Amino acid sequence: MIGFSVKKMACAFVLAFTALAVFPSFADKHSEKEIILVSEAWEDATEKDGSGLYFEIMRRVFEPLGYSIKTITTTYSRSVYLVQTKKMDAFLGSYIDEKEKILYPYWHFDADQVSAVYKASVIPTWEGEKTLGNRTVGWVKGYDYNDYIDTKFNIHEVKSRRQGLSMVYSDRLDVMLDARKELEEEFALGYLDRDDFEMVVIMDLKLYPGFADSEKGQELRRIYDERFEELLTKGEIKRLYDEYEWEYFPFSVSSKP
Repeated sequence: MIGFSVKKMACAFVLAFTALAVFPSFADKHSEKEIILVSEAWEDATEKDGSGLYFEIMRRVFEPLGYSIKTITTTYSRSVYLVQTKKMDAFLGSYIDEKEKILYPYWHFDADQVSAVYKASVIPTWEGEKTLGNRTVGWVKGYDYNDYIDTKFNIHEVKSRRQGLSMVYSDRLDVMLDARKELEEEFALGYLDRDDFEMVVIMDLKLYPGFADSEKGQELRRIYDERFEELLTKGEIKRLYDEYEWEYFPFSVSSKP
């Protein structure tokens, strides 16, 4: 029995240590010069290994001022929660004023070309946003596209893009909404035939970092706006987009949010 108890205690210690390693700010206040960014993992944007365009933009903004960037990837809804509860400093990929208890900056860093995916057998003719009326429309949990669409429809949140697209294919969803880039990458996985679906861009939504509602968050927001505008004016942001071969550059020479 004693040996068994020791094993249980050892396991508990390992689990606790692992949790602290994954979410260090849960245990201790991290340094004021350390920024913990949390995000859903998006290909070439916020990779699990810390690489990607979005993470690199944030590094270019903050690291020259002596900040160190740490990155964590999890689900989108979990990312929001961790920043709302001030366990992390910022999450990436939010629409403006999308979430409560979050500080939003002036400058966006990208924009989603939000698209509708559907089957022609279900919707023979697309007639704009009104086509969604009274239909069952799905998206990944936490994205809240209904906040940006006036037409009323039935909402069905899904756990993943794979689940959502599979439900469209099997006629359990009329329409799936998501960023066009993410949808095309999902189709590229090959488990569904892209030719069985129609896709149309319905709106552009600018993407922002969401900062924790704290004194540190206020300072990070101020720095972000100043530094991002500087990097954009100097052409640094465009060079990063070109380096990552990003298809869509959501800024003009006189760009404003």
